[in-house]
Amino acid sequence: MIIDGKRLISNLVRLRKLTDTPGAGVTRFSYGEQDAKARQFLVDRAREMGCTVRADRVGNLRIGLPSNRPGRPVILCGSHIDTVRNGGWLDGIYGVCSALEVLETLAARDGNETAGGDDGLLNVDMVIFAEEEGSNFGSTMTGSKFLTGKYGEEDLDRLTDDHGSAMRKYLERAGLGTEGGTDHQFLDPVPWDLSQAAAMLELHIEQGPVLDRAGIPIGIVDAIFGMRVLEVTLTGVGNHAGATPMDERFDAMTAAAECILAAEATVAADPEKRTVVTIGKIEALPNCSNVIPETVRFTMEVRNRDKGKIDGYTERIAHGFRQIAMDRGISCQIRDHSSSEPLPLDEGIGEVIRQTAERAGIPYRVMDSGAVHDACMLAEAGVPTGMIFVPSIDGRSHVPQEDTKEEDLIRGAKLLLETVEQLRAHPPQRR
Repeated sequence: MIIDGKRLISNLVRLRKLTDTPGAGVTRFSYGEQDAKARQFLVDRAREMGCTVRADRVGNLRIGLPSNRPGRPVILCGSHIDTVRNGGWLDGIYGVCSALEVLETLAARDGNETAGGDDGLLNVDMVIFAEEEGSNFGSTMTGSKFLTGKYGEEDLDRLTDDHGSAMRKYLERAGLGTEGGTDHQFLDPVPWDLSQAAAMLELHIEQGPVLDRAGIPIGIVDAIFGMRVLEVTLTGVGNHAGATPMDERFDAMTAAAECILAAEATVAADPEKRTVVTIGKIEALPNCSNVIPETVRFTMEVRNRDKGKIDGYTERIAHGFRQIAMDRGISCQIRDHSSSEPLPLDEGIGEVIRQTAERAGIPYRVMDSGAVHDACMLAEAGVPTGMIFVPSIDGRSHVPQEDTKEEDLIRGAKLLLETVEQLRAHPPQRR
């Protein structure tokens, strides 16, 4: 079996146009107008081939092959369709369109008379996760956290946007809060019953430079970085920008600048050079050019594949922040915002991907993932999980310049299909 590469690229190009920022990257937040259009496009394609379509109350979609039979174990594959602001055209949606291509290819094959009667085949479902990027509520992998039970009912009100609007309100506006708001059959309640999930596969662009620099077309992920996110609030004294002498200022912005550089210096000392720190969101109040900032609030996240190093560097950086604030005579409040555990992926699934690549003569590298993905939530829930990467040109992602060669996109989707077929023929055993 072969996938239709032209159809895959055509779908990606069409979905690229569903953005709130035309000409400035792709901005497609979960529960917004462009997200709804993308979901509808994918649902329509699925229904055209006779697939079942179900949704849960937070917007995760599950699309099943027409040949699926009740009670059989299932292989899940997919990714997300939401983006960061002014993001790239492949992050997440590439894995979704490739999973759709797998369904289209298998539906055509399974629908013929000779292949349709094999009772030994596993079911195959495509999964589209909601709110992976955390662009609305600042919490990554939100949909898969609800799906696996890490988040519950109370989190619908706890998760809010920058204006204080809760996730529950977003769902109501999107018609996802009640069964009457959508024509999809609900998987009710969340979390999902994953007891029959034999495997989870996620195909993704690397979002880093390793494969592109090495000229290797495929990455097979053996572990996903964990992360810990802090919210830091520095509070000084607001005052007139011109009338306040420099030696009488308690400036929250200059304190924040020193904190940010100190965080960078702390992590730069990692001898393995695998720990990363990012201050990605910052807010200054009152945010006026002629007023000394009284309050600065920012997020700080640390990532590594080793939880001890994540916590160690996070605590070291937080201690430094408090010392800087004390030295400058301002207050410092630090709270844990969110976190995810580092996760080794399933060795058995990884071996199937490796053997499949070798049979196809595809060079590959076994590697870790610095970015977190929905797949790690499924792995944490006990589902045997594997991930496949394709190169990102110049390692760029989460920016309009994000790109991957067409031949690499098609090759990755083909490897996904062949891996699904191998798993259907030789079902993995859940531990």
